Amino acid sequence: MKKIQPTILKEMCNFLPQRMMRWNAVMEIIRKTFEQFGYSPYDLTVPLARFIATNYQKLSFPFKCYQIQRVWRTEKQQKGSLREFYQCNVDIIGSKSLICEAEMAKIIVSVFEKLGLPNIIIKVNSRSLMNVILKSFGVNQNESPTVIRLINKITKIGKKEVISKLKTMGIKNAESIVSTLIPEKTNRKTLEKISKYRPDELKEFLSYCNDLGIPEKNLQIDPTVTRGINYYTGLIFEVVTKEDDFGFICAGGRYDNLCSLFSNKNFSGVGISFKFEQIMFLLEQLKIVNVRSFPSQVLVTIFDKNTIKEALQIYRKLIEANIATEIYFEPDKLSKQFRFADKKGIPFVVIQGPKERERQEITIKQLKNGKQKTIPINQIVSYFSNYYEAENN
Repeated sequence: MKKIQPTILKEMCNFLPQRMMRWNAVMEIIRKTFEQFGYSPYDLTVPLARFIATNYQKLSFPFKCYQIQRVWRTEKQQKGSLREFYQCNVDIIGSKSLICEAEMAKIIVSVFEKLGLPNIIIKVNSRSLMNVILKSFGVNQNESPTVIRLINKITKIGKKEVISKLKTMGIKNAESIVSTLIPEKTNRKTLEKISKYRPDELKEFLSYCNDLGIPEKNLQIDPTVTRGINYYTGLIFEVVTKEDDFGFICAGGRYDNLCSLFSNKNFSGVGISFKFEQIMFLLEQLKIVNVRSFPSQVLVTIFDKNTIKEALQIYRKLIEANIATEIYFEPDKLSKQFRFADKKGIPFVVIQGPKERERQEITIKQLKNGKQKTIPINQIVSYFSNYYEAENN
């Protein structure tokens, strides 16, 4: 019978267990951070809008939720992205307070600090401010979307190319528009440059961020940032890192018409989305994902046929004590069992040879450094429990 050639669809997830363990560990950090700030799980944005429109009378507002689930896209993929990917969102529905945006910034900083990426930059702009600036330079409402899209390309194609394309469109004062929108070296200088356009929204946001203890180094007022021209209505965010050229790794903003498709009621919302795959590829490239590659912490070896019963009893004790443990399923050379544990990233092996069996003892070997310790068998649970308690504190 002709064999089927196994193939993987391009840009779909197909990872080995070790990599999936790292992904799950990072996702758990994101999930726990969302819940730390009081967000509860729910569905993605469009189903969320339908849910709010249908159930708003039963809900307490502001309504805070997070969504983590697998989704798919059709557009051309960029560096670090896949066609099949995870969406990790948080949203606040039913409040127009800029404290919501400041909380989003705090969540962003908290997540990336926990992941070992403290040097991220949250680029922030105001959609309403951008509209005021463009209008002051005579850009009409029909031209505005095209102008905004071109301005967003400054970091990709450069200032001169953007100015050239704006002139080709017939936009007057193209140099002045670009010069006004490009951020200065500090937020204070940027705000001073655009002060006549009344950037009060950005100033209030920065004030709340300061009260929440968000370092200024993590925030940049950048009037060139644009997102979702037909979607976002207030402050907008893009998060980048200095470590690599992955583009933005988190983004979002304020949207004021969440339920307009489903209800006459209007609910303002603000939300952010973490680009999980880009974050993972970045962490892996920088080699700063400090999570174990496999869940098991202990491998119980089987020395020979005469020690199977004792090995099973040791395995049972550790499992029932909630210590992540595996047992090697058959007697074999210890060197082979050690290689098995090492390949799976299991840090400890437990050995009971004839001498240990006679003395009711057990030998524990750390594969990383080769150190061994022999203890009474009745102390094995307390040994590992105390070890991991100390490690986690």
